[in-house]
Amino acid sequence: MNRLSKSSSRLKAMLMACASGAVLIASPAAAQERRVDGEKILELLVARGVISQDDADTIISQAEVVEPAPQQAQAPSQPPVPPGGVAADGTQTIPYVPQVVRDQIKEELREELGQQAQAEGWSRPGETPEWTRRISLYGDVRARYEGIFMDDGNADIFEDFGAINRGDPQNINDSDPAYIPPPFLNTLEDRNRFQLRARLGLKAQIADWVSADVRIATGNERSPVSTNQTMGTFGGGGYEIWLDRASIQLTPTESTAIDIGRFSNPFWTSELLFDQDMNFDGIAVSGRGNVGDSFALFGTAGAFPVFNTDLNFGSRNAPEGTGGPYESQDKYLFAAQAGFEFRPTNEINLRLAGGYFHFDNVEGQVSNPCYWYELTCSTDASRPAFQQFGNTMFPIRDVIYEGAPDPTLLPENQYFGLASKFEILNIHGALEYRPSDRFGVRLEGDFVKNLGWDRDVLTARAVNNLGPQITIPDPDNANGTITVDGPYAGGDTGWHVRLAIGSALDAGQGNVTGARAGDWNAWLSYRHLESDAVLDAFADSDFHIGGTNAKGWQIGGNYAIAPNLLFGARWMSAEEIADAPFSVDRGFVDLLTRF
Repeated sequence: MNRLSKSSSRLKAMLMACASGAVLIASPAAAQERRVDGEKILELLVARGVISQDDADTIISQAEVVEPAPQQAQAPSQPPVPPGGVAADGTQTIPYVPQVVRDQIKEELREELGQQAQAEGWSRPGETPEWTRRISLYGDVRARYEGIFMDDGNADIFEDFGAINRGDPQNINDSDPAYIPPPFLNTLEDRNRFQLRARLGLKAQIADWVSADVRIATGNERSPVSTNQTMGTFGGGGYEIWLDRASIQLTPTESTAIDIGRFSNPFWTSELLFDQDMNFDGIAVSGRGNVGDSFALFGTAGAFPVFNTDLNFGSRNAPEGTGGPYESQDKYLFAAQAGFEFRPTNEINLRLAGGYFHFDNVEGQVSNPCYWYELTCSTDASRPAFQQFGNTMFPIRDVIYEGAPDPTLLPENQYFGLASKFEILNIHGALEYRPSDRFGVRLEGDFVKNLGWDRDVLTARAVNNLGPQITIPDPDNANGTITVDGPYAGGDTGWHVRLAIGSALDAGQGNVTGARAGDWNAWLSYRHLESDAVLDAFADSDFHIGGTNAKGWQIGGNYAIAPNLLFGARWMSAEEIADAPFSVDRGFVDLLTRF
């Protein structure tokens, strides 16, 4: 094949550019109008090796001369077009770029951007960028009606220790002319309210063994056990949003997980010990391993800060020389749990675990001697940062009246601390029979005992959870009698049993997802939780009025109207174990959707 035939294939690709250039060469008027020099285009093509010099000469020799139209011939000649750029008078000239050059630039740009998109994982049609495939959103929204119904025979003598400890100390000397009674719990009036809970989370897979979890939630108080927002609380205003979770999870092996930050309950427990909505701050290490086809071991251990003392916690209004920072009253939970899961057949599953939960430094501490007029005493920070109802309390300030003329007429301002230590043994078990994926039965039980509880210590210091009033001789009158509170009647033990049936036994419980349309469950349970068996701050927030020192029944059920859309209802009937009569019935109707 000769050189001319080889060049012909190239000339086909450049036909439009060359033909237009030849015409411009032969037509001065047209060339002058378009301001494009055809010979220069051919010179450029020869210089770049697109065509040979002989081919360029052939094109020029074969160019057809076109006579200008009469109108064009009579048209005055145009002045030459200045080179591209900005003239002195501000006029901007943009040179004409031939189509062939524009196409070449476009192709080079497309190739360069394609290489960059592939390297950086840019989105292609029907495909998302790589980083978005490592992130997933999840959440839930729950609308609730709640009715709280008080028994007509309830006493009205229960101090609200949580309100006292959140505010200014309470003057307990009723002989002081300025004495004001403490706040009391509502035990007589029924209440109805509508509540909303919304939570939105993001999970990110950073690497094969590293992930992160962040979740925000509604809430209207500093409660560790509930993110419910009571509708209308702020007169129609907006709701508060909390950082509910923020954690990093490391999985160095397939069977091991390390959680650091704020995350969901890493232990297998019931609401007897920890409310379903409770999260944990700290670090937890969990593991699971199979021993054969039907037996597996699991366990979790961790350390969790419960309270951290203010960096500048110190005295106020103390006598000169006795002020300064006070010793830290930091509180921690150290916990470990181990258990096994046994599945002898596909239909039967047995799970059993034992745990030890040591709450360090949560017991209230008696202060150093503190003058009656001081605003802060040395152990004020040992009072609970949050509490519900039930634990035994005692006054923690050692108030002194040195130099006072008549102490009986002066205030005794007090905070109240937990009277007991909390070192909790927990046994939790469940037996499940599931003959099909549309029906199952589960029997679940829990037992807790506070090994740090000491009856003698609590009897000497308790100001609540006392027995019925008794009549004793008046120490100031040999012939008289007085009525006083009975001895301490609290306890250290709790237990719980629950029977559930249905196709989705976990639907509506905690953070479980996956309910199908038509799934349902029904359940019945009974619990007995004495005053100091567990910390009332972290126990179930729904039973009785939340916390401990209550016993009673629960019944409820859930039905999936659509996938992950649950309608549920519960009824609870509970009464106080120790102290004066205090019975509460509560009803809940929930509509919950998860995504």
